Amino acid sequence: MKIDKNEIHRILVIKFGGMGDILLSTPVLPNLRNYFKSAHIDYLTLIRNRDILMDNEYIDRVLTYDSSIDKSFDLLRHIRSKKYNLVIDLFCNPRTALLTFLSGAKYRVGFNFRNRKYAYNIKKDGRGAEIHNVEFNLDALRCADIPVVHNHLNLSVNIVHDEFADKLIADTNIGSEILFGIAVTGGWESKRYKIPDYIELMKKILSKFDIKFLLIWGNKTEKAQCEEIKSALPGKTVLIPDCSIRYLAALIQKCALVIGNDSGPLHVSVAVRVPVLGIYGPTNPLLQGPYGERNITVQNTKLECLSCNLLDCKIGNICMTELSKDYILSKLDELIEINKLVIPKKR
Repeated sequence: MKIDKNEIHRILVIKFGGMGDILLSTPVLPNLRNYFKSAHIDYLTLIRNRDILMDNEYIDRVLTYDSSIDKSFDLLRHIRSKKYNLVIDLFCNPRTALLTFLSGAKYRVGFNFRNRKYAYNIKKDGRGAEIHNVEFNLDALRCADIPVVHNHLNLSVNIVHDEFADKLIADTNIGSEILFGIAVTGGWESKRYKIPDYIELMKKILSKFDIKFLLIWGNKTEKAQCEEIKSALPGKTVLIPDCSIRYLAALIQKCALVIGNDSGPLHVSVAVRVPVLGIYGPTNPLLQGPYGERNITVQNTKLECLSCNLLDCKIGNICMTELSKDYILSKLDELIEINKLVIPKKR
């Protein structure tokens, strides 16, 4: 089915998942706005992701779903009342497929997954294990003949967030010193670079560059790990406070670059145009890595078991523990070079 552009007045984009999943879907939005300039565009996501999309210039409203409170029937009734002409399901699980099918929209875009393809009248074979997640999301537009002219992640940061970050910088007496972000975050232990290794790596960086580190954490365990790093490197680190995603984005914008595990803060960094060096092991950076030519990933390429996606490694997580720090430093130099960053050397 081919979309008649003149019939599109109301659009709904659906994407559930985590922080990174939502950020990696944001390139879809400017392309929709560019093609359907006067259409009303809504985005449906899980309630925990609402702040990621707030004040996004390409959408009109964020709709949220909380499975512990909201009933699917009430959500469906609300969607049908909006009379969307076009629904784009970027998640395509059984629930979102059913919502799309019953939405009442004439045009329903999704992926040709087993037991869910019934929901869509414009669909494409999913290439999730073949291409980066950004490109996977953009495939939904391509199969609907919607031009793809933008591919940048986007996250809105306003003056309130900037003032929050400025205050932290002032309170910690960083002044004009260069900051490197260190993101110890990560949903699984097997994809985390270990804290003793981070400490050793950061000492090597400090022996070469005159900088300080911004320590980025997401839960209590990670905060304790950052405290351990801070104790090992007195006077050289700043621990971020507990904050939501757009405050985090404003803090990351204070960094020259960010080094970290496969996790949401890396994608936040990309969204606010801060170069990233991602440390990868059990996950595949070609599919989930920091997106764009300004960013670099590093892996223990001597191993054959990379990108195993195992939460529990039976051979000691050697993709992380045996990753050469000198190799990481060489990749850091490469990141600095390709982004033409001016980083003061140690005297």
